[in-house]
Amino acid sequence: MKKTIYTLSVLLIAVIILAGCKKELIEENHSKLTEDFFSTPQGIESGLNAAYGGLRTLYGPEQGLEAFTNIGTDEFRIANGNRTTNVADYNTSYNSGNEFSANTWDNCYKWINTCNGLVDFGANLTGVTETVKKQKIAEAKFLRAFYYFTLVQLFGDVTLNKNFSNSPQTAATRDSKVDVYNFIISDLNTCITDLSPSPQLNALQSGRASVAAAKHLLAKVYLTRGYSNAAVPTDFKDAFDMAKGLIDQKAALAIGLMPDFADVFKPGNENKQEVLFNVQYSRDLTFGGAHTWNHLYVAPYDAYLGERNLNDGRSFAWFRATKWVYETAFADKINDSRYYKTFQSVWKATKALNQTGSGTYAVKVNGTTYNVNLPKVNVGDTAMVYPGYNMTIEEIRAKKYYVFTPENYTNNRIFPTMTKYLDPNRLVPNEDSHRPIIVFRLAETYLIAAEAAFKLQQPDVAVGYINDVRRRAAAVGKQAQMEITSAVVNIDFILDERTRELCAENTRWFDLVRTGKLVERVKAYDDYEANKNIQSFHVLRPIPLSQINAVTTGTPYPQNDKW
Repeated sequence: MKKTIYTLSVLLIAVIILAGCKKELIEENHSKLTEDFFSTPQGIESGLNAAYGGLRTLYGPEQGLEAFTNIGTDEFRIANGNRTTNVADYNTSYNSGNEFSANTWDNCYKWINTCNGLVDFGANLTGVTETVKKQKIAEAKFLRAFYYFTLVQLFGDVTLNKNFSNSPQTAATRDSKVDVYNFIISDLNTCITDLSPSPQLNALQSGRASVAAAKHLLAKVYLTRGYSNAAVPTDFKDAFDMAKGLIDQKAALAIGLMPDFADVFKPGNENKQEVLFNVQYSRDLTFGGAHTWNHLYVAPYDAYLGERNLNDGRSFAWFRATKWVYETAFADKINDSRYYKTFQSVWKATKALNQTGSGTYAVKVNGTTYNVNLPKVNVGDTAMVYPGYNMTIEEIRAKKYYVFTPENYTNNRIFPTMTKYLDPNRLVPNEDSHRPIIVFRLAETYLIAAEAAFKLQQPDVAVGYINDVRRRAAAVGKQAQMEITSAVVNIDFILDERTRELCAENTRWFDLVRTGKLVERVKAYDDYEANKNIQSFHVLRPIPLSQINAVTTGTPYPQNDKW
């Protein structure tokens, strides 16, 4: 492994915090410097902040996990061509030299090494109570487990580095998933013993590890391992017990589902009761910074409204949902409120439009293209509507605004914006977002419990957890209509429900690979290029070429099959 990179991440913290002379630091024994630094309250806190900050290399940048999790699935496809196109389409240009594999691999290992230093040297921490010492080490173990779980899901067998390394190495091997999963589970069990109970109960930010976050992650680890060739017989039961235990403790932990699905993603609610863990961002560029995920799913509404605005976002139009998402997963738009709370349907005018009342725009109805008079719109009026269902030409012409029905979602300009990452609190329309990104929330814990119960052949138990989520999602007065029976519960229904609840929340590729459904569902539901290109070996990502080339001693570093 390229240990030099990992060393620098830790030493940089020491350089910044200690404000030492560069020459003097180089002359020091770096291992001793790191050990001494991480054995102090200031040092371990600085190291943890860096390791938490490392999550921003996965959640937020354009080369982050959204390219590995949301697109190239049954949920999202490319709209405008962009740097993720090869990954999304599984085309022949997607190979081990791709930047997305390298970004994830390199950053996970860099911050794993930081966590290793915190665990190894935190054992000698002085100046704090034993409780605080255990908590700080447990936070490092939580992050280490998180990074390793990301790696093992994406790449399969990976190198398991358990201790801090301060020297470059030219030899490395891949350890089995069995060993990696056992290490992750061991770390998380320590977390459950030593961390603070929950962000909401302990006045923590949701971006800091807690027992609640660790239990959620451990339930997901057990569930994922249960499907794999590293499985042990108790995995699905352990996943269910862990998820159920967290749900049963929700009152004691001051966590719970938000009353309204829409509230989960309202700006400012990223640390509310449903959120178990997030990646923090803020306007403080030293400790927060910004990300671009607020732009990636925004349709080019400004082509019709004449300008961008703060509420509706900056249109990168990188990703659009598949037809299956719009029309099948969210087919029920009467009883289930989640479609209109996930995708934008109404745009208000921020400037007057077409004051002369002349001109037309084109729409399709039942395969025929019609011209419709351009709407005359004043500031504050409804300017454009995507109703989510098809209409007659007479109905469309009767409206005093642009109308685009699902039949018209056929190009890269006309599709509903996915709204979960929009940030209306930006200072100018082109600004990136400072909103935290939600990683774990309690609604997913319910769905983990449901999936584990189904795998335990307990569909009646599974349906109870699914209905808890569905009742919360019901339109006003439609709770009864949202309830299902165990007769409809199978793995495809569970995956469909995960889309309705967790659409674009960076879990989808993992979900499809876990359940053995990636190739089947991409072939069935992708409506661009991925359905033609995806093959069975795409259930793993390619080991980065940079990693393979760095191993120059001993056995060459193995690539995943067919990559």
